[in-house]
Amino acid sequence: MFTLALHATCSATFVNRNKIKSTMLITHKILFPCAALVALFFTACDAGVSSTEFTLPDEPSAAMQTIADEVIAGNCSILWHAMPTSYQTDINAIAQLAGSKVDPEIYDKSFGLVGRFAEVADKQKLFILNTKLGGELTTEQIAEIEAAWPSIIGFIQTIVTSSISSSAGLRAFDGQGFSEQTLPALYKYSNDLAALSNEENPFDGLEFDSLKTVESTDTTAILEITFANGDVEAEDFTKVENRWVPADMATNWSTEMGDAKKQLEAISFEEMAKNKPQIMGMITMVDGILTQLKTAETQEQFDQALQGALMPIGLLMMQSMGEGIGAPEIPVAP
Repeated sequence: MFTLALHATCSATFVNRNKIKSTMLITHKILFPCAALVALFFTACDAGVSSTEFTLPDEPSAAMQTIADEVIAGNCSILWHAMPTSYQTDINAIAQLAGSKVDPEIYDKSFGLVGRFAEVADKQKLFILNTKLGGELTTEQIAEIEAAWPSIIGFIQTIVTSSISSSAGLRAFDGQGFSEQTLPALYKYSNDLAALSNEENPFDGLEFDSLKTVESTDTTAILEITFANGDVEAEDFTKVENRWVPADMATNWSTEMGDAKKQLEAISFEEMAKNKPQIMGMITMVDGILTQLKTAETQEQFDQALQGALMPIGLLMMQSMGEGIGAPEIPVAP
């Protein structure tokens, strides 16, 4: 997790500013339960209402249509409610296990570093947009980035102020609070960025011309999905604990959860302790670079600080990627 935070901070320092993209993982083939599982692995909040207290239609196409409509309307808590209770329990357990495997100091300081980057970037926005390092931007390009800026900063700040930003929060992981408090903001910022970019908006795939059940039993269903562009696809679903989920997910869930648990349990505290002095040194160095960038009062001072930082940042990134140091990564959901 340190490596993720460090790369996010360093890469953003000299990111290609010529193109703003949204890299959301939600697709029409995976649908909403899968999207929720990916997101929920990375956040923790206060406990909330059990999914058993939320009613979804029993008919499979109606259930999926309800999920789609609620997400588009901004009610992202539907993602948590749409999952079987046992899946919720598994997700919470895996995240809490990950929280027990991180070094608290490294983890907390890493996310603090990402938060500092957002703070510095927001304060020095004009210097970032007007620097000639990496190539001068056109007026149109600057206007595009300025339009996207609030969503970029907002997305980062949402992550670093959520419970995932502390090791204690990760150890107390509960997905329900995230789906109600944090996921809506992430969805909004991502949707805004997609709308401002020239890329295809991934959320367009959440709007169906029609969604119907073509075959079903008490525990299985085949849905025919017709999208706005005219594409038609058939998807298999399985009923698990009164919740319809993609059939592939239902088949692979136990294996994937078992593999994730084994990966986390195999993490060596001794190896982490051995690498800790080097990691903390990296954090201190990047923090110093951010301080120089934050205190720059002119474009010349900012450019000098940025240029002086490029070489150590590049070496730092190559070293961290090559050695794979840092706190454990949380396994991705199936």
